[in-house]
Order: sequence, then C-alpha cells, then structure tokens
Amino acid sequence: MIKWYKNIKKADILFYIVISYVLIAGAWWSYLLYIKNNDAFEAKKVYLWSEYVQRGATEEEFLKSKVFLDLEQQYTRQQWMIQGEGVVLLVLMVAGIWRVYQGRRKELDLARQQQNFLLSITHELKSPIASIQLVLETLQRRKLNPDQLQRLTHSALKDANRLHKLVQDLLLAARMEGGYQYSFEILDFRKLVNDCILLTKPKFKGEILLNIDGDLAEKEDQFMLEADKTTIASVVLNLIENAIKYAPDTDKIILNLLNKKERLWLEVVDYGTGIPKTEKVRIFDKFYRLGDEHTRQTKGTGLGLFITKKIVEDHKGTISVHDNEPQGTCFRIRLPLLEESI
Repeated sequence: MIKWYKNIKKADILFYIVISYVLIAGAWWSYLLYIKNNDAFEAKKVYLWSEYVQRGATEEEFLKSKVFLDLEQQYTRQQWMIQGEGVVLLVLMVAGIWRVYQGRRKELDLARQQQNFLLSITHELKSPIASIQLVLETLQRRKLNPDQLQRLTHSALKDANRLHKLVQDLLLAARMEGGYQYSFEILDFRKLVNDCILLTKPKFKGEILLNIDGDLAEKEDQFMLEADKTTIASVVLNLIENAIKYAPDTDKIILNLLNKKERLWLEVVDYGTGIPKTEKVRIFDKFYRLGDEHTRQTKGTGLGLFITKKIVEDHKGTISVHDNEPQGTCFRIRLPLLEESI
C-alpha cells in the first residue's frame, strides 16, 4: 500500500510537469500566432502603401482609404479571435486541470484512508484476539480461584464484544452501500435515548445527562417518529460512545432533546478537546479518523460516523458537527417528527 501510494505521488509529479509544459507551450504558440498576425498586417500594409506611393497619394490619404481600413478591420478581427481563442483554451485547460487535480486528490485521500483502515483494522483485530487467546491459555494451564476466573472471563467477554461490534460495523457499512432494507415503525425517541444512555453509562466515569426542551419533559408523545429501531438506536449509541472515546476524562456528557415543530433535534455535547475546523468536513468520510494511525491512542475503524450519517440521511434527516463552548464538540441530528408530535 505504501509503495503504491509513493508511485501515485511520482505519477502526480510527472502529470504536473506535462501540464505545465502544455500550458507554457499553449501560451507561447498563442503569442507567436499573435505576432505572426501583426507581421502579416504590417507586410500587407507596406505592400499597399507602396502601390499608393506610385500613384502619388499621401500617407494621410492612404490611412483613410477604404482598402486600408478594410485591411485593418480584417486583421483586428483576427487579433481578437486569436486572443479570444487563447483565453477560452486557457480557461478550458485550467478547468480540466482543476478537475483532474480534484480527482487525484480524492484518489490520494482514499488511498490514505484505506491505509489507515488497514492499520486500524489490524490493530482492532489483533488486540482482542491476543487477549482472548491469553485468557484461554491461562485457563488451560492454571487452576484459578473464583475471583480470578471472574476477572479473566469478564475481560475475554469484553474483547469478544469488541470484536462483535467491529464485525457488525463492517457488515453494516457494506450493507448500507449495497442498499440496506430498513424496517420502519413508530417509536418514542425519548425512551430510545434513555435506553441508550443506560447502556453506555457503565463505560463513562462521569454523568450522561438528558435535557428535554422546556415543559415537554412532562408531556407524552412529543418525540414520536417513524424509524428503524435498530439502526436509529445505533446512531444514538455511536454518538454517545464517540463522546466517551474523545472526552474520557471529563465529568459529563449532555444530550439535548428538542422539539422544533416538524423536526426533532438531538444534540450530543461533550467537553473534550474538540475537532479542528479543517477536520470537520471529513469526519463523516468512510474510514476517516482524526490524527495519525501510527500514533493514535483511541480505538476504532473510522466507520462509526460514516454509518451514522448514512442512517440519518436514509431517515430523511441531517447531521452536523459544531464547536461546544468553552470547549468540546456538539453533534446535532435532525429527524422528521410524526404529525401528532408537532
């Protein structure tokens, strides 16, 4: 992969050399054509002037004659045509180069993301497998007391769940791109969010709080929507787990649930280090993860936010990321509410 990536960079250098040559050559030949046109005009002008001199005409009479004016107009039109065609050619070439550059950049980004994915997936697979293997070898070779047995089996189960989640993400990402078949039903989104908070609370040292918009906290059926329960729950779980992953040492994560008339809003707010502005537009890309795969400490494959965005969009919703004040990140999803919730 790395060798192929270097080959792409070498090919890019050659491409830019060729493009630079074509641009310079195009500009040079346009300039030469312009000069040749001027030379032809001057030669024709001298020839006509010599004829007028033989007739005894003055220079002023020659410059005002119909023959000269027609000649000047003809070559002026040719000059404008050369300049216009040169500009159009330059614009088309620049536009073509820009499109090729964009395509090459996407290709390089994809190559980089695939390389990161291979590095991360290798780590994500090797770590739990090695841990489970160590537990099994320990159980095979040693006689353990109940407490030791409990700790080891708990560790092995945790790693097995991690592998299961990884396989689920990989399969779900593949199914999403191939056309996932959703099973829509009417859901109470507030209850679903509460259930997700209960599932993720053991993974976080601080508090996970749910704030509900105004007096709606006391009302029923204010957050009803039609959705696929399994996938929409994975959206909420992914966002909470993402906040836990990137803000592990903070004391709280806040979920704001809002009813904005025809739209339901869910904000997942953390107080971690935040996301750089340049990264915000890329975090929903497939396989993309913040930082360098060689030095990154957080676990994952770069599929979570890609899957989350795809699910939200398939539910006719939107997802966006914003800075939290004074620090941290806020993920906001908007989903259409049922009419009775409006």
